[in-house]
Amino acid sequence: MSPNGTEPRRNINAEGRMGTYKLIALDLDGTLLNSKREISEQNLYWIKKAEEAGLIVSFATGRGRHSSEPYWGAVLPASPMIISNGAEVWKNHKELSSRNALSLAQVSRLIKLAEEHRVRYWTIKNFVDEETPEGDEFLKVGMYHSDLRLISRLRDLVASWGEFEVSASASNDIEINRKGINKATGLAEVTALLGIDPSEVVAIGDSLNDLAMIKWAGCGVAMDNAAEIIKEAADYVTGSNDEDGVARMIQLILE
Repeated sequence: MSPNGTEPRRNINAEGRMGTYKLIALDLDGTLLNSKREISEQNLYWIKKAEEAGLIVSFATGRGRHSSEPYWGAVLPASPMIISNGAEVWKNHKELSSRNALSLAQVSRLIKLAEEHRVRYWTIKNFVDEETPEGDEFLKVGMYHSDLRLISRLRDLVASWGEFEVSASASNDIEINRKGINKATGLAEVTALLGIDPSEVVAIGDSLNDLAMIKWAGCGVAMDNAAEIIKEAADYVTGSNDEDGVARMIQLILE
């Protein structure tokens, strides 16, 4: 374990040292944000230190743009952003790179399933001009229920259909995207735009919807509050989201 409490699960290179990285991708909820849904002063300080050192820091979140806006706009307006588990990739705060929406038929099928099982559901849409509502698109469908066995069965059922990307941000929910769309595909698009190799990427997260990018990145980092499956896939385990785990990892990268 390093002096700041960040534990390596596997060596990053033959000497056991950190490699050279150019991009840090941060999940929001359960990772960068603490339990009060705030960015701590330590996390903010080390994000700025990373930028001063020439690294690009980007958010990769399951949230839609609207609920991500307070953090993205205030902290990293010039950085790329991965929205709704990769359904949207933004080059910066104003310029969209790609959008991968669900079809209306797919959304209808998912809503019908949720209603049949009396499960709460929600959707995330793209931003549209009020004068052109026909441009409305569904980026993600989510489901929630306190019965974990029911949610697990529904998660497996939707996955068995073979037409969706199925993940979760908590044990009591399901997050459903277009097939083949996840945070890893979003991160791959960002690195292609920036001319960065996957080996030069650090991805930090805590939930099942972070698993793909943690496996994909040159250095995958799990929060201490992450599920065990996330920790097992990661190269490093850092502190929890209430212990400035992101700050600890960035500090280690910059050492």
